[in-house]
Amino acid sequence: MADPLKNGAISDPRLASQPDPSKSAEFQFERPDWTLFRSADTLAQKAGVRKQLLRRLVLKELADNALDSGARTVTATMVAPGRYVVQDDGKGIEGGPEAVARLFSVNRPLVSSKLWRLPSRGAMGNGLRVVVGAVAASDGTLVVTTRGRRLTLVPQADGSTAIERVEPVEAFKGTTVEIAFGPALPVDPHTLEWAQFAITMAGGGEAYTGKPSPWWYDADAFWDLLQGAGDRLLREFIERLDGCTGAKAGRITKAFRGAPCRSLSRDQARELLTVARYEARPVSPARLGHVGRMNSSAISYAIQRGQATIGGREPKAEIPFVIEAWATAERRDEGGDEIDVNMSVNRTPAVANIEAWRSKGELVLSGCGLHHRCNRIAPGRYSISVNLTTPWCPVTTDGKEPDLSPFVLEIIAAIEQAARRARGAMPRQPSAVAAGTTHKDIILRNLDAAVAKASGDGQYRFNQRQLFYVLRPIVIGVTGKEPSWENFCKIVTDYEAENEDIPGMYRDPRGTLYHPHLGQDISLGTLAVEQYERPAWTFGQILYLEKEGFFEALKAARWPERHDCALVTSKGFTTRAVRDLLDLLGEGDEPIRVFCVHDADAFGTMIFQTLLHETKARGARRVEVINLGLDPWEALGMGLSPESVEASDRSKAVADYVQTRQDGARWTNWLQTQRVELNEMTTPQLIAWLDGKMQAHGVGKVIPPTAVITDEAKRQLAEQVEQRITARVLREAKIDEQVADALAAIDLPGPVALAGAVSGWVSSNSDKAWTGGVAEIAADLAEAVEP
Repeated sequence: MADPLKNGAISDPRLASQPDPSKSAEFQFERPDWTLFRSADTLAQKAGVRKQLLRRLVLKELADNALDSGARTVTATMVAPGRYVVQDDGKGIEGGPEAVARLFSVNRPLVSSKLWRLPSRGAMGNGLRVVVGAVAASDGTLVVTTRGRRLTLVPQADGSTAIERVEPVEAFKGTTVEIAFGPALPVDPHTLEWAQFAITMAGGGEAYTGKPSPWWYDADAFWDLLQGAGDRLLREFIERLDGCTGAKAGRITKAFRGAPCRSLSRDQARELLTVARYEARPVSPARLGHVGRMNSSAISYAIQRGQATIGGREPKAEIPFVIEAWATAERRDEGGDEIDVNMSVNRTPAVANIEAWRSKGELVLSGCGLHHRCNRIAPGRYSISVNLTTPWCPVTTDGKEPDLSPFVLEIIAAIEQAARRARGAMPRQPSAVAAGTTHKDIILRNLDAAVAKASGDGQYRFNQRQLFYVLRPIVIGVTGKEPSWENFCKIVTDYEAENEDIPGMYRDPRGTLYHPHLGQDISLGTLAVEQYERPAWTFGQILYLEKEGFFEALKAARWPERHDCALVTSKGFTTRAVRDLLDLLGEGDEPIRVFCVHDADAFGTMIFQTLLHETKARGARRVEVINLGLDPWEALGMGLSPESVEASDRSKAVADYVQTRQDGARWTNWLQTQRVELNEMTTPQLIAWLDGKMQAHGVGKVIPPTAVITDEAKRQLAEQVEQRITARVLREAKIDEQVADALAAIDLPGPVALAGAVSGWVSSNSDKAWTGGVAEIAADLAEAVEP
């Protein structure tokens, strides 16, 4: 018999002409979106995970909420089979029992802070709906204890949540959620794995403490944010953005004074966003913080930072991000060639993972928007964890599967670095540790373990000398020889040039930066440069001096102020911190030139060359570097007296600019035995010489663009007017009298009770001063005053 269906087509035309009954109106149904949270199968669809992982996801969501609440301590434990408790010491859930029940309802509107783009956990604001859905779908139980009440909550068929019982409990700080799953959700032996991983990740490194930046939104997302803000006043809203407070907020919202957020059109929102970006500096990736090394010297670590341009309508979002990778490795003959890559975003596991396998000798990464290859990972078995820290990551599903494609280059670089370091950290075969093993081999082989020891497994920062003294006995134990500090520094510099900076390590201050007009002397070390922000339009050039001794003479003569020129020294060769400072200044919008002043000797010429040329630990300077001298031919022409220096068996290094002169051979030879110090000049001579150099190079006073001048005039005028109006309003309102009356109505605790309360606060906040406890008590008492 012939097949009645051929290629999927109906062969009988009478059958083909029959209408599909499901398309008729009586077969059309409506259902609210929240109903998908009530059964296990559709809940898995909304949550973005397989049904077998729902228990694991629910505990992770509860841990994420607790961690984002500002809690210092969060725990997730199993108290009985299928029954779990997540507890935190945060502020508790605001509102009465009805508010708590409403929060734990699947049919509530999606009210969330997630429109604020911040490097925090979660992306959709769906977490608690997944939690309640899991309880409803499995006939489980849910109990929430917060702010002195223990609430037994029961999900209802209409999507609301009823309060079955309210029990008073002794007040404690924080929230406890007790959840039990019914049999409809498959048992998961690793139910706590994601929650405990998120808690572990939260405890490391540094986290971002700032506000959302206007640079983190494109035009469409910013308009959505304004719509979500509703009837809040625009000025109040703008002041919650990074770099947009005070007078800046007034300038940003000037065109929309008194307008509510939701009243702006798309085009008006784009105009507002453009002005806000003009006022606020972008947030650097370094400000986002980092997780840091894991608490194990066996886990290798790598970090990459970058910025991605993402979005629809201009202006697009400029998103900073940090990629961190942790890896362990085994040789292929010990553990096969398997590769596991686990992904987390903002310190919490992603619901979708990255698949990894080898193809034609390369590592292939697939999933979460990736299908890319890594070609710098040696064969072996690897376990790799990757974390992306960012204020915003695109998601592809309601289940929050991240789209990692904007960050792919840095992800690959971090994975390759961590894997290479893990491979290098594996124990060598006995034959590899032979008599010819070099100090470099030993240092690099033990570097990760030494960093973990010097930092207390990533808990603390450490300096380069501490790392040296951790590695020193290891080198001596293998070779029997004392390692050289200079050789160690070179090895570390070369290592960082290839693998990124060693996280947590800093160099001690060995230089000074003087700001003209501000009168500030800043010690230049790694930590100081990390926190440095250039004062706007204060100086247009830097004078790098080999000798700090000239600083006081130049400052007393107001020379830096006359030329709008900062002074920098590092007491000899440029240090890492000075090079970092120049890199930082080169990234800004303001022009900058660096003038180098040095002695007329071989060492001095190399100071300029080091400052000018590409260094091993950093790329080429992004600023113009100009040699002012003192050069030997100029010194002799000025009538300065040379002095003899001891000739060495090896030729002294002399900068290229000397050797390539027409008479370069003469001066190269001269510098082997002669020199002229800057100190040969008197202070009047030195200042006159520097003035002439500035004039020759066309150095003038800093005059910013017209728009900057206009904005500064508006700012200062607004401040002056605000001060005068504020003084008048305070005077007319008799503020002092009102404050005195309010204070008279408040009963301050007695000295003994007050001291006891402060002592108790200090014992719970050991990293803070006692004044913080007084401030908290005062804030509680002040709530009695009507605002």
